[in-house]
Parts: sequence; C-alpha cells; structure tokens
Amino acid sequence: MKKRNRCYLILILIVLLSLAVTYPAFTEEKTPVKLTPQEISVSASLKEREDALVAKEKALAEKEKELTALNKEVDEKFTQLNALQDELKGQLGGAGKGAEQQFKNLIKIYSAMSASKVAPLLDKMEDFEVVEILRAMKAEAVAKIIPKLTQDKAVRVSRLLGLP
Repeated sequence: MKKRNRCYLILILIVLLSLAVTYPAFTEEKTPVKLTPQEISVSASLKEREDALVAKEKALAEKEKELTALNKEVDEKFTQLNALQDELKGQLGGAGKGAEQQFKNLIKIYSAMSASKVAPLLDKMEDFEVVEILRAMKAEAVAKIIPKLTQDKAVRVSRLLGLP
C-alpha cells in the first residue's frame, strides 16, 4: 500500500508543479495591441469597402434573379408569338391560296370575253386593280382591251404598266 500511496503522491506533485509553472501565464495581463491612427483609418476604410461590396453582391444577386424571371417571361411571350404567327400563316395561307385561285379564274374569264365587254368593267375599277389584271393577261388580249378603255384611264394604266 505504501507503493501505491507513493505513486499518488508523485502524481499530485507533478500536477501541482505543472500548475505552478503555467499559472503565471494565465494570470499575466496581456498588453493591448496598439494601433496607429493610420492603421485604424485603413482598417475602417477596409471595413467600409467590405460592407459596400457585400451590399453590391446582394443587389447583383437580386438583379440576376429579376433578369432570370424576365428572360423566362420573354421566352414564354416569344413562344406564344411564334405559335400565333404559325396559326396566322396557316389561316392566311389557306385564304391566300383561295384568293389567288379566284384571281386566276377571273383572268381566265376576262381573257375569254371580248375586249369591248371587258373594257367597261375595267373602267369602273381602280387603276392599280386594272394594272394587276392586265399584267396577268396575255399581251395580245391587253393590246385589244387598252384601246377600248376611256382615254384618261388608258393613259394612266399604260403608264403604270410601263413602270417596273
């Protein structure tokens, strides 16, 4: 038992000695760090810049969110517009083909009619319509129709026919 007590006693002495050696380090007053006014102003300036940078990063992140939302909205609108455009093309394509076929039929009818019968009809139409009809007809038929038009109409239409 004496041996055991001796070991405990040695351990206690070691702990006490280590505390005695390290105790002054814990109780010593640490000298405060002294900064020059220039170092303080530089530190304050850096802190302000850091705060400004953080604020700008937040603002930039919000702008990116807004731009992403706007891009998404624009893409949706673009898709809708393309769909509408395709729909209109389909509708107009069908109507345009029908109108084009009707115009061809009208040209066939006017070409089959005599110049004296066609001229009074053309006299009552607008000049651009007459020019469009005459351009679609063969030159021989046009040559027979123009003299049958009223003189003023024949001059105006002839001028328009000569323009590219």
